[in-house]
Amino acid sequence: MISMLRRDMSLPDALAARARAASDKRLALDVVGGMIVVAAILVWRPALWLLPFAAAVCFAAFGLWGIADREVGKRASTDQDLLSSALRYLRVVAAVVGAVAALTLIFGALSVMLGTWTS
Repeated sequence: MISMLRRDMSLPDALAARARAASDKRLALDVVGGMIVVAAILVWRPALWLLPFAAAVCFAAFGLWGIADREVGKRASTDQDLLSSALRYLRVVAAVVGAVAALTLIFGALSVMLGTWTS
């Protein structure tokens, strides 16, 4: 897996390569597992719930992007039917949701680590 990643790859390129190399089962597990954790967190609402929630959304978005990308790749590049357009749109939505969740996770973790500062 590491051998296919180049040193000059950007983070989105590396994530795309990793999703394309993952099996269908792994991508489906990411989506289902992420959604189960999201549902459990929304019901349970533990302390610091935002961090595991954001991590679960990242996993679900990664799997969803990978599945949509795989389906777009199976279709001919000249296909312009409704399903192909919906899959391309789904890829964009999954990427945006995953990026927002990743930023939420990063800044949420920083917030927990730094705590509140009083001056």
